[in-house]
Amino acid sequence: MSRAALTSADCRRLIAASLAQALTALVLRTTSLPTLRILTARWRSLAGLALRGPEERVIWAIEASGRRLGGVSTCLVRAIVAEVALGSPARPLRLTVGVRHAPGGRLQSHAWLADRDRIVIGGSTADQYAPLTAWDSLFV
Repeated sequence: MSRAALTSADCRRLIAASLAQALTALVLRTTSLPTLRILTARWRSLAGLALRGPEERVIWAIEASGRRLGGVSTCLVRAIVAEVALGSPARPLRLTVGVRHAPGGRLQSHAWLADRDRIVIGGSTADQYAPLTAWDSLFV
């Protein structure tokens, strides 16, 4: 999509997704993942307002802004932001972290978000990873 084709709602989503990812990354670096998940559950209504819209546009905004944030936006950060923006009591999502053997014998990890059997974000390589742990959406 060209810049000229962006709507004001798309611009709002891009800004909100960028801020949400930066804040999530900061908190993730200063606290534990379980604590972050509890905090993000409390931010859900604010994130829902800022990142509202069709699912495909919310995912687009998270991915597009994440590509420009560099190392701040990891697959885990993107999955957490998407969970907060798209999850609800009526639509619980599952955040999964998996691992695989990378070239050279190293372990490599990846995070993705799923709605039942459909991967919402992080899915391009999720099938190459063995699930290590998974969490269902929190609602506080």
